Amino acid sequence: MKRISDKGKIPEFFNNKRYDEYYKNCGVVELAHEIQERQNISRKINGIFEDDYITPITDDDIKNKKIVSRKRFRIVNGERIEYTPPPRTIEQIIEDDKKFYLRWIEGFAEQTYAEHPKLGKILNSKKPMEIFPRFLFDCRPYIQPLKEATDDIEIRVKYALRGNVDAYDEYPAISINLDFSDDAIIAGVKKHLIQLRKQLKHKPKLLPPKEYLRKFKNFRALQVIDILLWQKLTDHHIEYETLAEFLFPQGQFTGKQLRETIIPFTKKLLDSKSNESAYMFYLADKK
Repeated sequence: MKRISDKGKIPEFFNNKRYDEYYKNCGVVELAHEIQERQNISRKINGIFEDDYITPITDDDIKNKKIVSRKRFRIVNGERIEYTPPPRTIEQIIEDDKKFYLRWIEGFAEQTYAEHPKLGKILNSKKPMEIFPRFLFDCRPYIQPLKEATDDIEIRVKYALRGNVDAYDEYPAISINLDFSDDAIIAGVKKHLIQLRKQLKHKPKLLPPKEYLRKFKNFRALQVIDILLWQKLTDHHIEYETLAEFLFPQGQFTGKQLRETIIPFTKKLLDSKSNESAYMFYLADKK
């Protein structure tokens, strides 16, 4: 691993001005979309380093034409010529994928253009700002909907009907009689929620919306996430004090705070099952 202790060696495209200008007008919906996009890319980057990421291509595969190569076209002397790219080795595929995601990361805060692995600079057209459902049929953090789980062992374990509150861990299951009015159901849930919190001494952990978003922005969460992804792809590590000076030149946070508070927070945002991630989608869902 290559260590960076000189902030002048941190890639220029991570500079504060670039990120501040790009994200200054983003609301919670846009920020949640950006988090979702980074979660997807993080999963793909993690896949690069997994042993079963790619089935190795053998000489016999090439000889027996088991490798399917898509035909492509290129311009030669003004003419459109069809050609078939040669098969790539596993090492070539991994390196190509690393380069692809490095270009993607570099283009996150690009105002007008983004790097395309084949076409060079292209117009940076973002996806519509839409929050998609991810787990089961709902992922809101304030309620975990029940489903028929008799044939699904994993779900049955996670949402097991518990006989008493002592068996409660994180997601207590509830049943609702829809013959009653919404007001009656909500009043009942609130009553049991008060009792449940009192018995378990479990208070809400997440900050109020405005404070949470202020923390998100003050921590430069998107910028830190992009740097973490870049470090993993390039096998670099920026020293914490160096990175703190780069991100917070006014001394807002130290390297120790970056290591112990900011980076753990951003890593949780990359985990789509974490409270921090779910809360972002909850806030976006309210808009």
